[in-house]
Amino acid sequence: MKDLYNRLSKSKTVYMFLTALILVFILPLIFTVFHISQSDRIIWLFFIVNIIFSGFTGWFAHKYELSFYNLIIFPLIFIISVFIQHGQYGYYLAGIYLVISLLIYFVFNQNKN
Repeated sequence: MKDLYNRLSKSKTVYMFLTALILVFILPLIFTVFHISQSDRIIWLFFIVNIIFSGFTGWFAHKYELSFYNLIIFPLIFIISVFIQHGQYGYYLAGIYLVISLLIYFVFNQNKN
């Protein structure tokens, strides 16, 4: 059990997964507690914070040479949250997040060569 904990605590994929969970499920709750309007939440969370995080995901996966499926973690968690909490427009945003992650990943990949 301790070996499993050590492997998980060193895994960068686990950190990406936990950060995605916080961004997708916890931050909207915090915005609700502070009575921030729904339109402001959508702008700040969906268009600013999540786009920056999806770019960071592409860079992070490239920098630490993580497998390609790490780019899919955030959009999948976002799709699950959209299915539970939000409207249909969220499905399109998940695609945008994936495209941004891929673009950043491949831009840094070209600079490496």
